[in-house]
Amino acid sequence: MIKQLILSLTLILLVLTGCTTTQNDPQAFPPDVVAAIQTEMDDLTAGEMPPGMIVWIDAPENRFEGASGFANLNDNTPMPPEGAFRIGSITKMFTATVILQLAEDGVLTLDDPLALWLPEVAAQLPYGDQITLRHLLTHTSGLFNVVEHEAYYADIFTEMEVDEAAGSVTLPCVQRDPHDTLARYVYGQDALFEPGERWRYSNTNYTLLGMVIEAAAAMPLVEAYRTHIYEPLGMTSTFLDCYEEPVIDVVHGYTGDGDVMTDVTELHESVGWSAGGLVSTAPDLTTFARGLFGGALFDEPESLAAMTTAVPGSSYGLGVMLRGGYMGHAGGIAGFRSVLNYAPETDTVVVMLYNHDATDPEASLADVMTPALSLLRAAE
Repeated sequence: MIKQLILSLTLILLVLTGCTTTQNDPQAFPPDVVAAIQTEMDDLTAGEMPPGMIVWIDAPENRFEGASGFANLNDNTPMPPEGAFRIGSITKMFTATVILQLAEDGVLTLDDPLALWLPEVAAQLPYGDQITLRHLLTHTSGLFNVVEHEAYYADIFTEMEVDEAAGSVTLPCVQRDPHDTLARYVYGQDALFEPGERWRYSNTNYTLLGMVIEAAAAMPLVEAYRTHIYEPLGMTSTFLDCYEEPVIDVVHGYTGDGDVMTDVTELHESVGWSAGGLVSTAPDLTTFARGLFGGALFDEPESLAAMTTAVPGSSYGLGVMLRGGYMGHAGGIAGFRSVLNYAPETDTVVVMLYNHDATDPEASLADVMTPALSLLRAAE
């Protein structure tokens, strides 16, 4: 694509000239702001949950790159600001981006029926001949959510190995065929509503979109992410867990509380795939958000406009959540919670990552951001 060539040439030029920052060399926030943000983070990790956390705030003039708590409770390893986390449903932003890029290239259209790309799959879904890619992107398909099947978590509990002495749980990596996933958890389930009638979040939608990407782009999903997003933007620490070799170690993730905190770092919920399977870091997520919301990943501004326009009756666009002045996505998976937000009013990217699955970073976002808000608004 034209945008990939331009981005690649730009990255080469930046390396040759020794300039690699994208926000006009933003400086650290003033010391009092940094201290206030760090205090908010330390107060959070001083409690029972989360054990550790990372916050990056990337604004045009200022940047905060902070961490608090521990990346590993066994040896009290401090959380590094560049630590890698499983990011859960933030993955949906990547999947939606590739679909929109393929639409720009004329490979597909958002109004293509699912049956055009996956006829055998569509034939086994309610309203399968009416569901379009747009319905999948916007969660208006009415399809049953794969993770709500009674056997979904039962299967995980059956397959995982518990080491009570070590306080850990293991579920080995398995490269799951999405056709098998649909057959086990989705086929035979009634539609929640007719396509386009209402909105309801469903991971099934993005599993199907991952399958469409592989069919339309004629390449594995991992390669599509790499060639359409990572390489053009220069992202080096993002990968699809269990479907390719890790490029960075994941920090330890935990579930439970108090004296029964369990390490679930090696519990690989690989069924998430294109709906929730990516691993990434705050630096890479910041780079992705800048590339996406800055328009660098699309040839046409209409693509980003469509992505960031909520469908009626929801606060969701095409793979992007829209609420409270932010656009982005939250994610949750065993051991980890995450949020990636972009505030267009102040041109600010915020990444918050927790290594615990029962605490919500979105609930603490306002408190962590408050010390920086007056400075950000003054710079508008």
